[in-house]
This record gives sequence, structure tokens and C-alpha cells, in this order.
Amino acid sequence: MAKKLIVAIVQDQDAGRTLDALVSSGFGATRINTAGGFLKRGNATILVGVDQEDVDRVIETVEQTCESRKASEKDVTVGAGLVFVLGTSGFMRL
Repeated sequence: MAKKLIVAIVQDQDAGRTLDALVSSGFGATRINTAGGFLKRGNATILVGVDQEDVDRVIETVEQTCESRKASEKDVTVGAGLVFVLGTSGFMRL
């Protein structure tokens, strides 16, 4: 079965809720605190290794737990997040 690495970059305010939802759905996930370049705001990069068949469930979880917000200092709307789905030859849980 094909394995995928999902890299989700989400706003700091949503990261805890997203991680909790992923873990309660049975997905192992790792959070790395990061900062965006444009607004220089805190965000989180969440890494999830899954089988191909679980990719849509992970993306739906991220969509349901993240929201866009107005960034008043720049008068722009900050998106809810960004998700990359990358192919990988496999992964091991140790």
C-alpha cells in the first residue's frame, strides 16, 4: 500500500485543536512550531504519515479544525492553512 507524508502548516491558534483531533482519530502526528514569512506570525507545521487511503480523512480533519482570520496589521485575510501530500517509500513507527 502506498504511503504518504502529509505536511500541514496551520495557524498557531488552530494547531492544538488540530493535533488533538488527529490523535483522537488514531493518527500519529508531530507538531513543529514555525513562523510565516509574510506576517512573521507563529504557526505550526504538523507532520502525519499515513496510508494513501487515509489522506482524505486527515485533510478533512485539518479543514474542520482550522479557520481563516483577518490580520488587522496588514489588512489581509490569513488562510486557514496549507497542506502538502508527499509520496514516500515508507515509514516506521519506533
